[in-house]
Amino acid sequence: MTDRLFAKKWLIGGIIAAVIAAGGGWAYYSSAKKNAVNEHAGHQAPGGSPVSVVGDTVKLDPQARLLAGVQTATVAKRALVKDIKTTGKIALNETSRSYITSRVEGRIDELYINSEGETIAPGQAIAAVYSPTYIAAQEEYLLALDGVQKLRSAGRDVVQLNNKLLEAAKRKLILLGIPAPDIEHLGHTRTANNAMIVRAQFGGTVMEKSALPGAYIMPGEKLFALSDLSSLWMYADLYEKDIAGVQPGLPVQVTSSSYPGVAFDGIVTFISPVVDDATRTVKVRVEMANADGKLKPNMFVNAAIGVPLGESAVIPVSSLLDTGTRTIVFVAQGEDTFAKRDIVVGQEADGYIQVLSGLQPGDVVVTAATFLIDSQTQLGGMGGHSGHGGHGNSNAAPAAMPSTSVAPTQKAAPMDGTDMSGMDHSGHSSH
Repeated sequence: MTDRLFAKKWLIGGIIAAVIAAGGGWAYYSSAKKNAVNEHAGHQAPGGSPVSVVGDTVKLDPQARLLAGVQTATVAKRALVKDIKTTGKIALNETSRSYITSRVEGRIDELYINSEGETIAPGQAIAAVYSPTYIAAQEEYLLALDGVQKLRSAGRDVVQLNNKLLEAAKRKLILLGIPAPDIEHLGHTRTANNAMIVRAQFGGTVMEKSALPGAYIMPGEKLFALSDLSSLWMYADLYEKDIAGVQPGLPVQVTSSSYPGVAFDGIVTFISPVVDDATRTVKVRVEMANADGKLKPNMFVNAAIGVPLGESAVIPVSSLLDTGTRTIVFVAQGEDTFAKRDIVVGQEADGYIQVLSGLQPGDVVVTAATFLIDSQTQLGGMGGHSGHGGHGNSNAAPAAMPSTSVAPTQKAAPMDGTDMSGMDHSGHSSH
């Protein structure tokens, strides 16, 4: 009897322990689930998800827009000027180049210009030449002058003939390059000069010097090569993609490392009709004034050509999302809704790019966070919830803990068995 009462006491104690363990496990599970729900709700904006995606349209709540840094701009018409930057090389102005040549044969007795780089003014004496042709021309002029003066009282025909001879002799001296004052001086002195003073027909800077003292020269022989350096050319190479808008007459700004902070102005005067096959560039010629002589032939310079693109609808370059096959922008359809749209763009300048089709003035496009918004369309809206799933997983392990703690009580659940020794032992172990 006593043993039976003792067994019943142990049975009741085991049942009570099982009930307490089951209640504690359920309380822990309920608390963990409530915490997980509260934490999940803390990540969502009031009233639902912060990100909603329907097709190519994304809706962001205020907090999501703030975190993403969304900024917008309005499509507007603007006249753009594209600066094409390139390098160039200064060259001589071919229209200002000239040669000083000899008009008589003879020997150079004296040379007044001795080196390249000297500047010659028009009419300046450059050499003294002994020339039999020049001496003979002077003698003819003096004889004709004497004939006119001595035969003034002769018949009309003779006077006219003598005057024609004098004019012909004077013209011959002029064609030899003798200036009028020297011819008048010859008429007063009535003495022919042995040395002919050769004067420059043109002015400029001596680029080449061929004349040497004592050298025998012939008519037409080149003595000096001159160039007027007050006007120079600059040649620049432009890539094929930049040549479309370049036209003669466009302004060009040229800078050189030799003169920091100084800009020289030029004008496009010629565009080569042929593309260089090796460099795939087109040569452009720019004419520049060089009155102060700062620019030197063969100097390397930097150039910027201002190409007007005209007025058209433009957007900031930061608005574009270029996938390689598509050019995409996100158009604002409200304060919190943005729709993806394909557009066709033109040329870029000053941080803006032309819109050829797909947008109209007045449309509002996203200029910042475009990539982040596009990523939501790629994820189908799951990007706004991916963090919540992680929290759910972290709570999963603790939630399973009550089921393992209840397992011993499940073994004690059958109450119709007669052998309770195992249950008593199990109860002690659980305890």
